[in-house]
Amino acid sequence: LRPLLCSWIESANPEFVALLPVVLSVGAPLAFRAWTPDSPMVNDRYGIPTPAEGEFLTPEALLLPVNAFDPAGYRIGYGGGFFDRTLAALQPAPLSIGVGFELARVVSIRPEPHDVRLDAMVSEAGAFIPTRS
Repeated sequence: LRPLLCSWIESANPEFVALLPVVLSVGAPLAFRAWTPDSPMVNDRYGIPTPAEGEFLTPEALLLPVNAFDPAGYRIGYGGGFFDRTLAALQPAPLSIGVGFELARVVSIRPEPHDVRLDAMVSEAGAFIPTRS
């Protein structure tokens, strides 16, 4: 997603700010800091580069990675529950958009009560709004 974020930073209105997640502690929701290609980064405990400094901001929209997703808008991430905790905690709730490959589409992920439904999903096949039952 880096090329997409860079193009948004370069062409978007001056109010656009790209944010990246920061893990503050294992059981807590994610925090978010502003990011540009020039931001100083540090690897977190999982080896993921995160912004090293700056105030924490509240996102209006989130692009979430998916390992699997279903037509109802549920996703399987990387197993830490960080995004589900974050989506449940953020008020107002940000627009949540899953990003993944079409081969990750499954009939159902068999969501559990803590799973949070996405507002939209994007893959190389296009974008879709999940069905609500």
